[in-house]
Amino acid sequence: MAHDDPTEMTMNRLLAPISITLAAIALAVNFPALAVDRTFQIEVENSLKGTLPSNWWLHGSWRDQTLVVFVSPPTQESFNLWYDTRRQKETLENLCKAIPAAIWNRVQTDQDIAVEQVVGGNGGKGSFQFSCRKYLAQPTD
Repeated sequence: MAHDDPTEMTMNRLLAPISITLAAIALAVNFPALAVDRTFQIEVENSLKGTLPSNWWLHGSWRDQTLVVFVSPPTQESFNLWYDTRRQKETLENLCKAIPAAIWNRVQTDQDIAVEQVVGGNGGKGSFQFSCRKYLAQPTD
């Protein structure tokens, strides 16, 4: 028959709250490192807002070395644009051209800015992500 050592039980009761407190302190100390600085993304978003109708939504988010700017017009217009690939490509090209040189000067050579249309809140799967760096590097006719 096993018996519990009262000293061990008391020690466990004391250490459990201390462990939780230490974990909370460690998280609080590291919280600034966990917070994401969105300053650059917001600057890119703001630089593009003037090129889009006011009822369009856009949001920049880093995906590895690429800042992807997700854009979405209102629902019906979004579906119309989605199925008109020529117009969709032209819209994304115009967004790339609208990114100011001051923004590009802050993008590292191994980084990119891309634009992607979001339809119905969904981007990524089946979406066309348009690389601005590749597009702008192409020779013009």
